[in-house]
Amino acid sequence: MTSSVRYVLVVAAALALGACRQADGQMPTPSADTQAELGDIVRDLQNIATSSDPQAPQDLVDDLKKYADRVEAEPAVEALSRSTASAVSGLELPEQSAERLAHSLWTSIAAQELSERQIESLQTDMRLLLVSVGVTEASAEQVASQVGEVQQAVSARPRRWYEVF
Repeated sequence: MTSSVRYVLVVAAALALGACRQADGQMPTPSADTQAELGDIVRDLQNIATSSDPQAPQDLVDDLKKYADRVEAEPAVEALSRSTASAVSGLELPEQSAERLAHSLWTSIAAQELSERQIESLQTDMRLLLVSVGVTEASAEQVASQVGEVQQAVSARPRRWYEVF
C-alpha cells in the first residue's frame, strides 16, 4: 500500500514540475517614432546590400545601438550589426525583406523579457529570413547566434524559482 502511494506522489510531482515552464514575456511593439527610425535601418540594410554607401555598416551599428538600454549590451549589439552587415553585403535585398529584417533586429534588442522559447523562435525566424534572401546557412547561423547573445545582454527578466527544474 505504501509503495503505491509513493508512486502516485512521484507521478504527481513529475507532472507538476513538468508543467512548469518559463512564461512568455511581452513582445515590444514599435511606437510611431520607432517605426520611422526603422525606415533608417531599412535604408542602411539596403545600402549595405548594394554596397552603395561605405558608411552604411557603421550607420547600422549606430542606428541599432541606440535601442540598447544597457551600456553592457552595446558590444553585443555592435557584433549583431556587423555580422548582419557582413551577411547581407552584396545580396539583392527587396524592400519587404529589409523591413522584416529591420524589425527582427529591433525586436532582438528592444525585447527585454523574452522566455527561452521566444528567444529560440526569434533566432529561428532570423535564420529563416536570412536564408530566404540568399544568405549562406553558416552566415545566417552566426547572425542567429548573435541574437541570442544580444538577448542575454539586454534581458531584464529574472529567472523564476520553478525554471530551475
